[in-house]
Amino acid sequence: MVNLSLKNILIRSLLGVPFDRWVFPGLIFIIASVGIFPILYRDFFDLRIHKKLLTNVALAPFNKRSLIFSYLVVAGTEAILIGMISTLIYSGLIPFPFTIIQFLFLIFCLGIYLFLLANLFISISLAIDSVNTMILIIFMVFLLVIFGNGFLIEFGFFPQGIESILKWQPLSIPYQSLQLFLTNKIVDWTPISFSIGFGWAWMILNSFILKRRLVQ
Repeated sequence: MVNLSLKNILIRSLLGVPFDRWVFPGLIFIIASVGIFPILYRDFFDLRIHKKLLTNVALAPFNKRSLIFSYLVVAGTEAILIGMISTLIYSGLIPFPFTIIQFLFLIFCLGIYLFLLANLFISISLAIDSVNTMILIIFMVFLLVIFGNGFLIEFGFFPQGIESILKWQPLSIPYQSLQLFLTNKIVDWTPISFSIGFGWAWMILNSFILKRRLVQ
């Protein structure tokens, strides 16, 4: 739906790349974003508010950081697999546009992005107790995911002030690193290292939030 409609409006990207080829990785990121949400929502929000999860978590013979990390790995792996399936489907609409190296780097950047997004979902799920509030905030997060990370609309189409904010918000950095590599064959390790470090610190913060919830 996105490709067949928008490619007739946004014919080429700002760099002159055909839109359907330019948007290919963005669609993979969006579908993986949707795929990572259910397992985290179920275990950290739905089961928690119904008091079916945290007792079992409290009795598990692992520290809270290990538990959070294991959820991130499982949910991230599942989301990447969903993204790879979407890649096969989308390749039926247009020719596969990546080399092996580009595709491997795409998976690498997708993993970092999902690491950050999953931490965000866990923080929200642990902090909120109301279903209505949860639905509203998750809806807002997905608006940011779809339209605020450069997946469908390039940052250059936004006003300069908004563009600067969107470029520096953590969720957009892995995708910017991917696009830099796809267009210029340059790997900038500084933002990648920042994203990994930020995600790790966020995971530790979530472990403290989980521990506090267990105490309560």
